[in-house]
Amino acid sequence: MIRRPVLPALSVVVALLVAGCGGGSDSSEPADSGSGTSSAATTATTATTATTATTGPTTSAGTAQTGTVEGVRLTPPGSRLKVGETAHLSWQPDQKTTGVVALTVTGLLKVPIRTFSAWRLDRRTKRSTPYFVQVSVRNLGHSDLSHVPVPLYVLDKRGTLLEASTFKAKFTPCPSRPLPAKFRQGDKADVCLVYFAPDHGELVAVAFRPSEDFSQILWEGRVIASNGQRHKKH
Repeated sequence: MIRRPVLPALSVVVALLVAGCGGGSDSSEPADSGSGTSSAATTATTATTATTATTGPTTSAGTAQTGTVEGVRLTPPGSRLKVGETAHLSWQPDQKTTGVVALTVTGLLKVPIRTFSAWRLDRRTKRSTPYFVQVSVRNLGHSDLSHVPVPLYVLDKRGTLLEASTFKAKFTPCPSRPLPAKFRQGDKADVCLVYFAPDHGELVAVAFRPSEDFSQILWEGRVIASNGQRHKKH
């Protein structure tokens, strides 16, 4: 049985500075870092661990399962799916926007920490296990979901939900970005999200849970070991 988890109570910002840059300044330009592109900012946000409790995550992701689109039947809360299966989901990222999407988790990749060897990681991050989660999203609703993050979390073996990292510098193997610009009805995007599981944590499932009173929808499946060098849908 998977325990009902909570979001980490605290998030920390981890500076990922390119190895060889002096001074530890966030304004230093990164080297290639496997992306083939340089950018001025090189920070990523990662999640800390938290104790499992009976309450759920905060409502910052919005209200869940509120949108209706003709012909779209939403996947019931609490559903457990396999990697490759599609869920129809709805949530409100903000009071003016209602997202209705078809979302498929297409791949779970465990990558070595050396994938980030061109970045200067702090001690805590070096003890984590990175995962790439590959997702396909189609906009079924009427709202433009430009730059909207989908509230997907990694559930680890300790029953903790972990947030995706976000990068200011380009990281081509797995960009870990929100939905693209002008993401309107009928548009489709393949998204790759990066998660760092602290203390060599183990990925158990991917969870959609946009509010504390929502019974999470889970995707479970085989986690594939990867060298992390290419963003390739499996």
